[in-house]
Amino acid sequence: MSAVGSIPRAARSRRPRLRAADLPRLLVLVLLAVLIAFPVYLTFVSGFFRTGSFVRSGLFPPLGDFTLDNFVAALTAIPLGQQYLTSIVVMVLQTLGQLITSALAAYALVFPKWRGRGIAYALVIATLAIPGESLVVPNYQLVSSMGLRDTVFGIIIPYLAFGYPIFLLRQAFASLPREIWEASRLDGCGDLRTLLLVVMPACRSQVTTAIMWSALFAWNGFFWPLLITDSPVNRTVQVGLSQLVSSESTAPAAIFAGTALVLLPTVILVIVSQRFLLSGMSRGVLR
Repeated sequence: MSAVGSIPRAARSRRPRLRAADLPRLLVLVLLAVLIAFPVYLTFVSGFFRTGSFVRSGLFPPLGDFTLDNFVAALTAIPLGQQYLTSIVVMVLQTLGQLITSALAAYALVFPKWRGRGIAYALVIATLAIPGESLVVPNYQLVSSMGLRDTVFGIIIPYLAFGYPIFLLRQAFASLPREIWEASRLDGCGDLRTLLLVVMPACRSQVTTAIMWSALFAWNGFFWPLLITDSPVNRTVQVGLSQLVSSESTAPAAIFAGTALVLLPTVILVIVSQRFLLSGMSRGVLR
C-alpha cells in the first residue's frame, strides 16, 4: 500500500519546479507569445464581427456583433473560393513532389556509395545560397515553352525539387546506423522498399518536418503565382488576398475575413505539427 501511494509522490517530485530565477525568462516568453498571437487574434475577431466593433468595445467585442457577412463579402468580391481550392491543390501536389524528390535524393546521398556523391551534395547545399529571384526568368521561359503558363502545373513545376528538404532528410538519414540499411538489403529489400519501409519510418519526425515546411512554403507562395498566372481563377489565395486589399470597394472587415481564411491552414499546420517541427529540425540539422 505504501509503495502504491508513493508512486504519485515520486511522479510529482520529478516535475520541474518554477524557481524565482526562471520568472524573468518566463515573463519574456509570455510577452513574446502575446506579441505573436495578438495580430492573429485581431485578424480573426475583426473578420467575425462587424466593422469597428473591435475598436469600439476593446479586446472582446460583444457577441451581438458576431456576423458571417464579412466572409460572404470577401468570397464575392473576388473568386476567393476558387483561389482557395487552387492553393490547396498547389500545396498538396507541390508538397508531394518535394517529398518524393527529397527522399530519393537524400537516400542516394547517404546509403549507396558512388563516385561524385560528395560533389552532388555540395551542389545541393549551393542551391540554398541562390536567391529565388535570380531563377524567375529561366523558370518563366521554361514554363512558357511547355505551354503551362496560367495553369496550376505551371505554378508547381519549378518547385518540385528544393534544396532545403533534401538537406534536412539527408541529415536525418545520415544519423541512422548503416547496419539498418545493410540488414534490409540482406533481407532482400530493394532500394525503394528500404526507403519506404525502413528509412522513412525511422525518421518520422524529420520527414514530417519536411512535409510541413514544404506545405507552408507552397501555401505562402506569392511572387511566382502572380507572375505565371493571368486569370483570377488560376491564381492562388495569396495573390487573391492582395487583390482584395488593393480593392477600394472592399470593406476593412471583409479584408480581415479574407486574411483569416488565408491564415487558418497555416495556424492549423503549425499547431498540429509543432512537436514534429521542433524535434525534426533539431535532430536533422544538428546531427
